[in-house]
This record gives sequence, structure tokens and C-alpha cells, in this order.
Amino acid sequence: MKSCSRHTLSAYQLFIYCSGGLAMNLTNLVLSQWLYERYVVGGVIGTAAFSLILLAGRITDSVSDPFIAFWTDNAWTRWGRRIPFIVLATLPLSAVCFFLWWPPEHASHSIRIFYAASMCQGYFLLYGLVVTPYLALLPEISSSRSERLNLTTGQGFASLAGTMLFALSGLVIQKFGYAALGLMLAIAVVLSFYPLTITISEPAHPESKKSSLADLFRWIWEVSTNRDFLPLLISTSLYWFALNLLLMLVPRWVEARLGMSKEAVTWLMLPFIGVNLLGFFFFNWFAKRVGKFIALVCVFVVSAVVFALFGWSDRLGLPTTPLICAQLVTGLAGLPVAGFGVVAFALLADVIDADTARTGIRREAIYFGVQAIFQKSMIGLSVVTFAFFQRAPGTSGLGWTALLSGFFCACGLLFFLGYRLRN
Repeated sequence: MKSCSRHTLSAYQLFIYCSGGLAMNLTNLVLSQWLYERYVVGGVIGTAAFSLILLAGRITDSVSDPFIAFWTDNAWTRWGRRIPFIVLATLPLSAVCFFLWWPPEHASHSIRIFYAASMCQGYFLLYGLVVTPYLALLPEISSSRSERLNLTTGQGFASLAGTMLFALSGLVIQKFGYAALGLMLAIAVVLSFYPLTITISEPAHPESKKSSLADLFRWIWEVSTNRDFLPLLISTSLYWFALNLLLMLVPRWVEARLGMSKEAVTWLMLPFIGVNLLGFFFFNWFAKRVGKFIALVCVFVVSAVVFALFGWSDRLGLPTTPLICAQLVTGLAGLPVAGFGVVAFALLADVIDADTARTGIRREAIYFGVQAIFQKSMIGLSVVTFAFFQRAPGTSGLGWTALLSGFFCACGLLFFLGYRLRN
């Protein structure tokens, strides 16, 4: 393995680490937008069963994450604390990403439900085993705040590459079916995470004393009640609820409101991608100039307005087609979403540094694990909320879903204003 300093990464190492953002983003986006279409609209299982399966998967994901985080924080091996998890879990995650889209459509209803539940549980558990240690590497491999912004910006670019592949997913499904979508995800997972295991090595730290399981619950309590962390934790969890609602809304809105095919989702997302790309450059510069706190405040404000506007974008009265109106709004949404990707993780790294300085304990992963409890539970709740709103007569539920998404961004802003590490 090539060694890397905690203070300086080569451009190649930075690229390899940031590449993990591709699969991290792509898999979640595809599941958020297309799993409902594959299983419910495709007639594999019913809406109620789907909602319960997704909620159970998200709960399993959020509950297992702190255990995984605690495990990796205390897994002192000669290869480091994080790399062994990524090595062992990446290939199984890739396999699940492939088979998730191959349900036994002609089997009995109970077998179809069992298959969907098993695949979803496997995905969420394995995703945590890969992504939690991956994210926990960030505050370890760099201590420079400027370099950390560069790392999160690089992750943002990789996430954008994932978004570009995601934008093509409607076209892939239309032309080649869901099997091709699963293959795309499986390849992306392998290429995103395996290269960093031979390129990035963790900085050497003196081995700490082994912690007991009782320490896990003490750590969770200390982290959850950390006044430096709590405003960031609550606000970002609310933002993920809002963003996931919006992502689930897009394909339903295109088909039900515009009366267009799945292929149109790709064209709707293109302006989002273009503005998202510019947004990474902008927020990297903007956060260094005005501070990460002000930058994230701006993210919440713009998101609250634009997310709420999407559900009514075909009724803006502009002298153009409803699709172009929707493209204008999704393009605007790309800016704050890029800012969230650049700033949120960099702020969390600052919180972790402050905790380490105060306690003398290196427990980077437990912060990501506790964050996952809240964020993924909120994402799971957004699935149930989305399904509930789709019961509204006609397409009125789509507009209310967008308004709710904007409202939760505004709530996130109110909580974030209590954040104390304003640098």
C-alpha cells in the first residue's frame, strides 16, 4: 500500500478516495427513484408491503450503523481500522446491487415479498459495512480544513458522475431493462471502492485500549448529546428527508403529471446535472470565502424555495412547455444540492476534531454511525410519507409532496442556526 500523510494527499490519492462518492450516491439515487417503480408499479408486490420492507430496511440500516462504526473504531489491525471492512464487504454489496433488480416475478406472492425483504436488508447492511468506514477515513487522512473542502468537493464531483449515470437510468431501463441497471450498479460499486484499498493507507495511531459493548451506548449518548453536533445532526437529517421525497417524486411526476415515459426523466435531470457541476466549484470557493456555516445556511434557504416549487412547475404560467418549466426548476435545485454535498461532511469533520481535542478519543466512525441512525430513519420515513401522499385523488398528492419537501428544508434551517463551530 502507498502511505499517505494525514496532512497532505497526492492528487492521485485524492482522486481515488473521492471516487467512492460515485457508487455511494448512485446506488442510493437509483433505489430512491426506481425501486418503487420496479416492485410496486411493476406489480411484484403491493404498496403496503413495499413501504414496510423499505422502512424495515432503513431501520436495520440505521440501527446497525452505530455497531459497525463502533466496531471499526476499535478494529486495530495491521491494515488499519477502516480498510479491512471495505475489502471484505464491497463484493457482496456489488452482488446484492445486481440481484435486487431480478425479483422472481412468477413466484408466489409470499416468496416475492421474502425476496424483496431479503435483498433490501442485505443491501442496507452491506452498504453500511462499506460506506461507514469509507466516510470515517476523511477526517483521518487530512487535517487541513482547506484540503477537507477539496476532498468533499471531489466527492461531490464523483457524486455528480453518479448522478449522471443515474440520469441515464430511465433510458437504460427503457432500452435494456432493469437487469442492465443492476449490472451498472454492481460495476460502479467495485470500481468506486476497491481501488482505494490499495492506494490509501490509514495514518498510524497508537492503539487504544479495547472498548466494551457498554462503551458503545455511552459513546452513542455522548455523541448524540454533543452540543457541537446536535444542530448539524438534526438539520442534515431533515434535509435528507426532503431530498429523498423530491427524488421519489420525479419519475411519478413525469409520468402522472406530464404524461411522458420513463425516458423523459433523463431529460428532466440534465439541467440538474449541469448546475450541480457548477455548484461544486461555486460552493468550494464560497465556503472558503464566507465560511462553511453561512454556506450551509444558503443551501437550506434556496432548497426550501426550489424543492417546494417543483411540484407546481408545470403551472408557473411561463410561455413554454411544462417539461421546460420543470427543467428550469430542477436546474435551480442542482445548486443547493451541490452545496450540501460540499459543506455538510466538512462541517462534521470539524465536529469530530473538536471532540477528539476535548476527549482524547479517536472515534470518527461513531459520528457517522449516529448520524446514520437519524438520517436513514428519516429517509425511510420519507418512503412511507411518499406512499401516503400518493393516495390523494388525481395528482394533487404530487404537489403536496413537493411543498412538504420545501417545508422540511426550512425546518432544517431553523435547527442549523444553533450550530456553534462557525468557521
